Amino acid sequence: MAAETQVLRNDEKKYIAKFFSDASETDVKKIDLSTLTWAKHTMTLSGAASPNFKIGEVITTAGAETFLVTGFTAGASTVEVVGWDNSNKKATAIDTGMSNGDAIVGSVSGTNTRTVANSGNFTGLEWNVLVTKIMWITNGLQVKIEWDGSTAEKVIAELSGNGTWSMSAYEFPGIPINATGDGSEVLGDIQFSTTGHASNDSYTIIMELKKQAPGFDIPAYEENASLGYRVDYALGNFT
Repeated sequence: MAAETQVLRNDEKKYIAKFFSDASETDVKKIDLSTLTWAKHTMTLSGAASPNFKIGEVITTAGAETFLVTGFTAGASTVEVVGWDNSNKKATAIDTGMSNGDAIVGSVSGTNTRTVANSGNFTGLEWNVLVTKIMWITNGLQVKIEWDGSTAEKVIAELSGNGTWSMSAYEFPGIPINATGDGSEVLGDIQFSTTGHASNDSYTIIMELKKQAPGFDIPAYEENASLGYRVDYALGNFT
C-alpha cells in the first residue's frame, strides 16, 4: 500500500487524524501546524488600512483567494486572517497564491485603500497544540513521534505493540511543544520515524491534538464594537 493520512476532525479546537504506513520512514512530516484549519496568519498591507476591516468578514484578493478576518486593530497595516472556503463557509488551509499589490475587498468593509504587501509570506501567530490522545497498532516495527524544531527535535512518544494513551483520562492537560528553533516555521510540526521495519510491517496510529490560542480559535467578535461594526457572537455568523 502506501502511507495514508485520514483527517477525522479539524475545527477551531481539535485536530484528530488516523495515520497508516507500511513503509520505512525517517523524519516524515505528518502534521504541519500552519496548514491546519483555523491557523491564524498575519497579512501585511501596503499601509494603514481604510476602512476598518470587520472581524468575521470574508476578504478577497485580486487573485480570488479568500480569507476570514479573525483580528484587526483600527488603522493597522496588518490584519489577522485564516484560510476560508467561502463556498462551503468553513475554515481551510491558508492560500498564499496572491501577489503583492493585489487589491483587497471585504464583504462588509468593501474595497480597501491598501493592497497586499507580503505575498506568499504570511507569518503565523504562535501556532500551538497539545497532544492529548494516541491510539496505536504496530506490526513488527517501532514508531517514534517527535516535535519538529530547526534547532532541536523532541520525542513525544515511541510506540510498539498496541495500546491507548489518554492524557484527559488522568486529568493531565496534554504534551506541549518542547522542541526548539523555528527556522522555516517548522517548530511544533509532528514527524514520524520507524525502526526495525521489514516486509509486511505496518502501523496504524490515531492522534488527537488540542489547539491553543492565539494560534487558533474563532474570531474575537466582541472587538467589532471598537471598529464601528455590530458584534456577532454566534459561530457561523460570517458576513
